[in-house]
Amino acid sequence: MFRSHIAGAAVALALSVFALPASGGAQGLQGWVGAWEAAPQAQTGPLKPIGNQTVRQRLRSSLAGRRLRVVLSNAYGTKPLVIGAASIARSKDGVVEGAPVALRFGGRSSIVVPPGAPAYSDPVDLPVDSMAELSVSLFLPQSTLPETYHRALPAQDAAGPAVAAEALISAEGDFTDKAALAGSSPGARLFVARLDVLPARPAKLVAVLGTTRTEGDGRWPEHLARRLQAARHNVGVVNASLVANPLTRPYPGGGEAALARFDRDVLMVPGLTHVVLADAINDIGQPGGPVVPAAEAPSLQLLTDAYLQLAARARARGVKVIAATVPPFEGVPFQGFYSAEKEALRMALNQWIRASVAFDGVIDLDAILRDPARPSRITASLATANSFGPNDAGEHRIAESLDLRLFR
Repeated sequence: MFRSHIAGAAVALALSVFALPASGGAQGLQGWVGAWEAAPQAQTGPLKPIGNQTVRQRLRSSLAGRRLRVVLSNAYGTKPLVIGAASIARSKDGVVEGAPVALRFGGRSSIVVPPGAPAYSDPVDLPVDSMAELSVSLFLPQSTLPETYHRALPAQDAAGPAVAAEALISAEGDFTDKAALAGSSPGARLFVARLDVLPARPAKLVAVLGTTRTEGDGRWPEHLARRLQAARHNVGVVNASLVANPLTRPYPGGGEAALARFDRDVLMVPGLTHVVLADAINDIGQPGGPVVPAAEAPSLQLLTDAYLQLAARARARGVKVIAATVPPFEGVPFQGFYSAEKEALRMALNQWIRASVAFDGVIDLDAILRDPARPSRITASLATANSFGPNDAGEHRIAESLDLRLFR
């Protein structure tokens, strides 16, 4: 199933951003490695501004590290993003434990991020264990439109575990130095794009590039990260997936094509050693629905060319490429999403992926999830209520089925 000010500030920035760990010999040192990601996307439509409020977001580090830094993003902002203060803290189920640690940017507590740009915090001496939860708090002193966000998928699996909100927005005030967030209400992930760590020992990193079915309920990349750590493989996993994201074209409503965002969201993640190309379901299913014209239906050639281009770009960076087959999707209740013709294209693409010598490995998600009695559907016990993707049991099945030798 698997194959194997100015000068002073500049000096402070240089010393902080490029500082290496003080202990250990040169042989044991390693640079920054990505440990968590929420790929940015454009939030469109009527947006409610946030001003004089604090946004607190949960994240989970897939790797242990002695120091860490946070990467912010104003990728889709039309105005400069003003961060008045920021902090990071250990947390559990979204509840901060202990005093938050202030984040600085070139030695300063605040920063203005231009439209389209990222911002890297200075390193913070806050040791973190693998799979530890952290909370990042951002104080937005000015009226700010949440144009750059990360869409979190609402729970579709009624049988799955209940989870705390991934982001909270406070009442008025700066609460970045407080454990409690006054008057908070759930909100979307905003402006926090990545966590990097300096690992205590050499580490590898896998980035998973997928869609709703990878960003969904159980998030099998997180389960895979847990399994790798339990097996004492020092391999981190970041999830670069976006809801509704196609490989070959932008999705109306804020999703750039995976081909367009690949460098920013995958190849620019430090420490990357492997990438999993996880799903082309939206390229196949969306055309002919209420948003994407049927004329935009892809050919098999268009899809295979996309995989080959992604593979070539990854290999140019010395990154190993693992392709995943496309799981079944019959029974999805989205207008125009499934048809016999689309099923035939899915099967042809999967056959090409399995037979191709263009990849360093293949993950057969189709074989893991399909119903043996009706291969065009996901096995009922592994599917969400709308049959679109794996439920929590399915996500665990994927992670438990993978050959860890793929990530050597």
